[in-house]
Amino acid sequence: MSAQQRSRSAGRELVLYDQAQLWLVNVSVYVPSLIALALLWRGKGVGVATMINGLLVGAAFSEVHLWRPSIPVWGIWNDNFFILGVDWISWTILALTVLVGALVSAAGAYALGLQ
Repeated sequence: MSAQQRSRSAGRELVLYDQAQLWLVNVSVYVPSLIALALLWRGKGVGVATMINGLLVGAAFSEVHLWRPSIPVWGIWNDNFFILGVDWISWTILALTVLVGALVSAAGAYALGLQ
């Protein structure tokens, strides 16, 4: 195998590794929501799942944008908002995402209290 073929092979392996990491990040974001929806369908446990999901979304978005991602798959976005010097629109979207996550969690607690 030539050096060029080895380089291509290593490049493909790196791309597959990056894709796997990106899938892991997406699964960790969307699976808790799917679990909450499945529990809603069954009618049990949805309050707890919603509470946990809301907190996880708010915490995960805060971690990625204010500190650093646990899995560095975002390229330039591996840097936090402070380093990137993002604009007020980005800060507003982050704040709203965290706020909505907290409100979803509160709604889950309320629903749990009604049961």
